[in-house]
Amino acid sequence: MPHESSQSAERGPESTAANYLYWQQHGGEWVSEYEARKRNQPLYHIQEFMLVEYMMRNAPARVLEFGCGVGRHLRNLLAIPDIDVHGYDQSPTMVAGCRRWAEQAWIDAHVIVGKSTGPLPYPDRSFDIVYTAEVLVHVRPEDVEGILHELIRICKGHILHLERSPDCRVTANSHDGCWDHDLPGLYARLGRTCDVLPRGYRVHTPYRVVLGEPGPRFTWSENLLAMYRIMEQSLAEGFGDLNQQLCDAAVARTSLEVQMADLQSRIGREQEARSQAESQLAQALATCRELRSRLAAVDEFVRRARYLLRPGTGAL
Repeated sequence: MPHESSQSAERGPESTAANYLYWQQHGGEWVSEYEARKRNQPLYHIQEFMLVEYMMRNAPARVLEFGCGVGRHLRNLLAIPDIDVHGYDQSPTMVAGCRRWAEQAWIDAHVIVGKSTGPLPYPDRSFDIVYTAEVLVHVRPEDVEGILHELIRICKGHILHLERSPDCRVTANSHDGCWDHDLPGLYARLGRTCDVLPRGYRVHTPYRVVLGEPGPRFTWSENLLAMYRIMEQSLAEGFGDLNQQLCDAAVARTSLEVQMADLQSRIGREQEARSQAESQLAQALATCRELRSRLAAVDEFVRRARYLLRPGTGAL
């Protein structure tokens, strides 16, 4: 069990919904999973670039990441001057991943492990910016409105989401449950306006809810976002070509392995046939030597018989 933060929220009866339990039980696997995905999925790098630039341009600010997980973004934001960054997550196994890059004392002071749903352990208007990054997709439909209400309560400036794009449908059974959410519609029901901003990569769209001061001082350049999208597409096509080449190479290797196995089988059969032929040849040579020996004996008998039968030998 990971070391509990000194700021850990008071625990009530924890939800046992399968999707929340998945992250509580398997969160520790995601440090290496993110590292692996970043090797061939540009979106994870673009997402980090966008958040770093956004926070740099909105500093100074006290910031909370709701659903901080292993701290992939906290680590980047911690290096930005005048950004006081905090994290909240419902998975102790994910938060334990923060130890890969942060001292335990910093984690205790800045990250809270709390409940999946319900009131958040922060006073009203505690943060200038509250954000989520691909987190709400893992929240059950019956819980998401309550979570948004809490984010509004603890934020005095604005809320930023990088969440699933409407034209990128989720796989419902991933991680024991994923859902699409209509964020503008949900915020409208809470009496707030949710703006949809241009995206820098395909899967996630930025959503922003302005609550008061300090309001946002920065929005990404459309030119830069377009360049991100082009980069994502180009790299995706490049990785696609590389994957196809790897698949073709794997097929060719399999074909060669089949041919090699067939050749080895043929060599084996030929070696067996050769061994049999050599055995037969040895037997034939032995028979030939025996026949020669017998023939020599017959020749000697005939020679002696002829000698004895010559006239005048007096043998008869």
